[in-house]
Amino acid sequence: MAIYKRKNSSNYYCEITINGKTVIRSTKTTKKSDALRFEAQLREQLYRQVVLGEQQTITLEQAIADYAKTKAGSVNGRNLKTQITTLRTQLNRVYSLKNGLHGLNGGHLNRLVALRRQDDVSDGTIRLMFTTLKGVINFTKSAGYLQPTNLVIPRLKVSNQRTRTLSDSEEQRLLAILQTHKNPDDYDLVVLLLDTAARLNEIQQLTWDSVDLAAGELRVWRTKTQTESLLKLTDRSLAILQRRAEINQGLSLVFPSKSGGIRRTTPKTIQKAYKQAGLDDFCTHSIRHSTASKLVKNGMSLFAVSKILGHSSISMSQRYSHLEQATVAEQAMKILNN
Repeated sequence: MAIYKRKNSSNYYCEITINGKTVIRSTKTTKKSDALRFEAQLREQLYRQVVLGEQQTITLEQAIADYAKTKAGSVNGRNLKTQITTLRTQLNRVYSLKNGLHGLNGGHLNRLVALRRQDDVSDGTIRLMFTTLKGVINFTKSAGYLQPTNLVIPRLKVSNQRTRTLSDSEEQRLLAILQTHKNPDDYDLVVLLLDTAARLNEIQQLTWDSVDLAAGELRVWRTKTQTESLLKLTDRSLAILQRRAEINQGLSLVFPSKSGGIRRTTPKTIQKAYKQAGLDDFCTHSIRHSTASKLVKNGMSLFAVSKILGHSSISMSQRYSHLEQATVAEQAMKILNN
């Protein structure tokens, strides 16, 4: 029989075999008439998919929800929560989330770009939203769902050439303020960021098994590129980690939160220190740019810097190319003078 009840459930189940493929599903109902209707609809759906080769459809709302579930529990998943919420809210302005994903088109997205610009939102923020959308689409594609036809996601150019960096005096002023904090985590965290050029989340999830104090090295997992980088520790960073290793015995994270878990954002005490130091338009990610700029200014090639930063290609380090040109020009002048 196509529908039946199991001993441990009051709901009906249906079992359908098409072209040697057997599918068993719960009808989620105790009424036989509703179960038969469910079975008929499922049989028709399976026939279209298995025999006619039609792809299964999914609503945009369900696609976003399923994609979010695949990221649950990971560091990226927690950071992605805000982007998922934004994507849901904004897409619903131009295309109902209850509609099928396959009906989404470039016209909807171009209209959304215009609306977000009217909201006075930067193109960088809009592009980040579209990056999340790409993740949703790639997930549903790999799952075999029917895709939008010739969907073109708007490409927004964001200039990265104007990058806020720390001058030597600003760095000294910031570190002096952080050294006055009762919690040494603030100073330690900023120094590690300055000396490794790592992203904030990469240091926040750093574990002691990734640190080799004897060799003066640490391995940083790049969540953005899914690669690992080996970095040599400066003298001051090594001293900091040696001190923390003695204090934090038994803990897995180098910089755990108060509850012992992974930190999610820059501590408010560090954000306050930026203001105290008079650092306008400065954020924690600017520390990474500061270190990269310092390396280029002191003669390190863009290729070498891209390796330190964990970039997937040298093109991502082009924002520092003007600094390399100045260094190369200085070197050429000294050679020619000699």
